[in-house]
Amino acid sequence: MNKAVHALVYVILAVAGVALYFELNLFEKKELLKDSNEQLRNCIVKLSSFIEAEDATPGANLAAKKDVSPREAREVDDPDTENLLEDYHPEYEKTDVKLMKWGDSQAAQLRKLYALDSEGNKQPDQANPGRFVTKGPGTAQELVDSITDRASKQYEKLGKTRQELASVRAKLQKLVTDYNELPKEIRLDRIELEKRAKEIEKLTSEKTALEDQLQKTKAEVEDLKTEVTSLKDEVATAKDETEAVKEDLEKERKKVEHLTNLLKTQTAAPRAPGTMTAGGGQLTNGNKGTISKVNNEKLYVVVKFENSALDELLGADRSSPLTPHEMYVVRNIKGADGKETKTIVGKIRLRQWTPNTNFVLAQILKDFAQDPLVIEEGDVVITD
Repeated sequence: MNKAVHALVYVILAVAGVALYFELNLFEKKELLKDSNEQLRNCIVKLSSFIEAEDATPGANLAAKKDVSPREAREVDDPDTENLLEDYHPEYEKTDVKLMKWGDSQAAQLRKLYALDSEGNKQPDQANPGRFVTKGPGTAQELVDSITDRASKQYEKLGKTRQELASVRAKLQKLVTDYNELPKEIRLDRIELEKRAKEIEKLTSEKTALEDQLQKTKAEVEDLKTEVTSLKDEVATAKDETEAVKEDLEKERKKVEHLTNLLKTQTAAPRAPGTMTAGGGQLTNGNKGTISKVNNEKLYVVVKFENSALDELLGADRSSPLTPHEMYVVRNIKGADGKETKTIVGKIRLRQWTPNTNFVLAQILKDFAQDPLVIEEGDVVITD
């Protein structure tokens, strides 16, 4: 009997030791679970400071009207427009939206797993016998559902904002592309205007020459009319003369007829227009300026001329037209012996002077390229 009691005591002690071991391990797990839940609750509370409590109120529609009327040579008082912000949502820009920002009361509610009745007891879950209700007012699930719902809507708003940004970016790129076409059109229009101005100047000069020629022709016609009148008088007096005089009269008549035909021919025939000569002065030999700007790909340079060179090109009052002179571009290049030699690096043809400046736009003559040398800023422009 004593042996059985001793054996039972040993078994109880062994079971107690195992129970103590499991208790210690479960205590560590309990503390771990407790700390994890506390950390999770604190994280949810902090997260609420970044979640919007409500959707932003839609704002008034914005307007950014773009003129889409055809670019024609006529005035348009009421052009057709397109509102680029018609589908834009201004509420996406609002930054003063109220945030959830939970405090101690919400943190305390996150510790309440079960729904309690009016007496503070856990409510049984009728759908799941043996379990308790974990949803509803006052539970942690209520707050988790609310913050999840707001986060979902905020994420949906973020997705729409991204789509809006992509749409605005596409419209902006289209606007930039359209805008970049305007300088091209303006430059082409200016080129055409300058061309028309030169044509008008040429036609004006030709008109002046034709008017002078017309005045000379009118004077010749008046002289011929006077001569015809005189011949008619001679014919009237010659009727009473002899046959010899009649022969002379016949000759005079033919002369009058010839002069009359000549008069008609000179009056009807158009006069040849005057010949226009190109303006521009002659350049003396020597250095005339330096390269201020160069673009070897598009084959143009900007030359800054000295005042004396511009006087030779355009006259002291800068009123003469620019003649397309061809000029050399040189540079001092150090050779293997250490000495500098003036070397031709290219050739240019003058194109356009910028009024009230010393700058002239010139074309790089590609056929005269000195590979591998290219024209650089600072190179000297000379005539030879």
